[in-house]
Amino acid sequence: MSDIDRDVVQRIINEIDELLAMRQGFVDAYRDWREKALEEVRAALGQERAEEFDGLGPRQAPVNRQHRVHIYRQRLHAQRKYLSDLLESQ
Repeated sequence: MSDIDRDVVQRIINEIDELLAMRQGFVDAYRDWREKALEEVRAALGQERAEEFDGLGPRQAPVNRQHRVHIYRQRLHAQRKYLSDLLESQ
């Protein structure tokens, strides 16, 4: 397993925690964060792990705004766990 940029991964975990704590404006903040974070994950972990990271969580089509928020939050929880487990294994 190759080395990872632990500082970047920890920062992304902190950003996920901040998103999960949000009540107002979550969807817009998530969408803005997602693209930026995916590039940072790709740089810190490599293409293969970035694809794994992006594929985590549910993928069904949301039926309404509340369901969309629920799906996004589930993805963030899965991605946070993936990154935390990766840091612990290094």
